[in-house]
Amino acid sequence: MQDKVVRVGIVGLGLVATSHLKGYLAHPSAEVVAVCDSDNSRARQFADMHGIAEFYSSFEDMLENSDIDAIDIATPTFLHSVMTLKAAKAGKHVHCEKPFCRTTGEGMAACRAARSSGIKLVVGETYVFGTSHMKARELIDEGVIGRPLQVRQRQGAFLERSDPRIPTGPGDRTWRVDPEKSGGGEYPWVYDHAVHFFSVGEYLMQDHEIAEIYGVSSSHVPGNESGGAAHDPYTSSHLDIPIITWKYEDSDRQGLWVRGERLNGKYDYMQGFSSSVVGEKGLIEVLGEGGHNLLWEGKQCHLVLHREGKEAITYRFDEGGDDVWQSDLSYYSQGHINQIRHFVDSIIQDIEPRYSGEQGVHAVQCVLATIRSAREGRPVKVKEIGPDYSAY
Repeated sequence: MQDKVVRVGIVGLGLVATSHLKGYLAHPSAEVVAVCDSDNSRARQFADMHGIAEFYSSFEDMLENSDIDAIDIATPTFLHSVMTLKAAKAGKHVHCEKPFCRTTGEGMAACRAARSSGIKLVVGETYVFGTSHMKARELIDEGVIGRPLQVRQRQGAFLERSDPRIPTGPGDRTWRVDPEKSGGGEYPWVYDHAVHFFSVGEYLMQDHEIAEIYGVSSSHVPGNESGGAAHDPYTSSHLDIPIITWKYEDSDRQGLWVRGERLNGKYDYMQGFSSSVVGEKGLIEVLGEGGHNLLWEGKQCHLVLHREGKEAITYRFDEGGDDVWQSDLSYYSQGHINQIRHFVDSIIQDIEPRYSGEQGVHAVQCVLATIRSAREGRPVKVKEIGPDYSAY
């Protein structure tokens, strides 16, 4: 396919659709030729705004009638693996948003269909395609901190820009807090977000897999009801998982994630997502989505490399800032552009995707282990989560 333009159809025209479109527009060998949304007027408006010839309100109609090579699935979670399965059976390459599935069984069925059809399947885990995280992994692979042995993650408030540079709709996002549609049962926020934490936890640990997880549950009565960003339906909850710890298959290695932000009634001056990777002879601090306030000698940084007996080295990745968050690190949009570029390249160059369907399923398995742990008050081995276990 070296000389062929990859023709793409996007289904689901909410928040990430514009970020994905930017990725395709930035690739010389990709073209978005069709869009689809259950709201036909939204599909028409999106197509008109971006000069896209075809628009549909039926996913099946787009699959059958549009001359496309690939499908970009940006719909609510409960449709992800279902649509992936249909697209794979139709012989279309698939880029699918996270979380990839609600049970490992439905996710693996989609993966098997993809393998059987010989199509490329990439799960949209943008955290492992963010420029700052990719630089951290590069440094770790170079051995500058020795063996990475511990990952410490921090979750602060995501602060929204007063003037988002991309549409953040649609207005009705109640599926995100629906126990079944979100996939998260009584923990919809954790289900939606925690796939990121485990993906980064393994990526920055050079792909060592997580084996056992302990999710610390919290039950509290919020003071004043607090909401998140304007485009999110989340509010303060009586149930929370504010701390997650985990062990890797290699018992020398451990991980930790802690949350302190307005939705769970705790405060942290660090904004967004950040990680520290502890090695034998050094440490890397790095910002992720919505990140801000990583300081070194009074200056804002995106990554700081500390090494025993050496001066710290700081990095910035000035890529135009974020389209949604008050962060000058670009998750929306450069992270998504990196991710989409990799998807198109994997098709054109016929290479194995860097973040596969199976990896997307594994991240969901880790989240389900977290929720089970919080419910049962004990550590849960990831392998305990069978194909039919769900959080709802």
